[in-house]
Amino acid sequence: MEINKLYNEDCLNALAKIPDNSIDCIITDPPYGTKTTFRDGWMVGERSNVMPLVLPELFRILKPDGAFYCFTSFSKMSEWLLRFEQYFKLHNLIVWDKERHSGCFSSNAWQYTWEGIFFGTKNSRQVRKYLPDVIRSTQKGKRKAMEKPVDILQMLIEASTDKGMVILDPFMGTGSTIEACIRTERNYIGIEINKEFYQHTENRISSLCGGLFSNSFSTESSIETE
Repeated sequence: MEINKLYNEDCLNALAKIPDNSIDCIITDPPYGTKTTFRDGWMVGERSNVMPLVLPELFRILKPDGAFYCFTSFSKMSEWLLRFEQYFKLHNLIVWDKERHSGCFSSNAWQYTWEGIFFGTKNSRQVRKYLPDVIRSTQKGKRKAMEKPVDILQMLIEASTDKGMVILDPFMGTGSTIEACIRTERNYIGIEINKEFYQHTENRISSLCGGLFSNSFSTESSIETE
């Protein structure tokens, strides 16, 4: 694997190719509560949760002072918190205030207007930019496949990394994290198992880079991957 590349494959297979202690920061929005019996033998059940399988690998490849941001749902928060703290030191539950309902509600529930983000580190890492733990996006309008606003991701990136560092998104979806990396001049590795989402990200990044598939942020932070 190389930095500033996108990979259309199962993240468990891809992560195995990344060396120990080589990633500065992980930012991701993992799948949960999705029907996966039609394709994913390693995600058992009708409502699957891949994180127990991924967390040990994320811990292995993150640098000793690496940071980890993980979007989560209130319905998974208690379960994920226990698993998260098995590997990482939890510092914050950041609240993304969407300032409007997400469209996922019924007559039996209050409207969902926020989303949580676990922020932790492998050991210790000083934040570069201090922000309140309730954040808001200036980007409005409908987004594809529940993707996250780029400016929200830029906040996370700038809070925990410097230019030229390497950021991994093992569930990159439609590529918001990758775009945020390019806009903030960070190196990236993006992994996505869904071919449609992968191709969308490929086109998105190619357009953003003026037709070039990758960018030139490789610095002394570059890593050697298999």
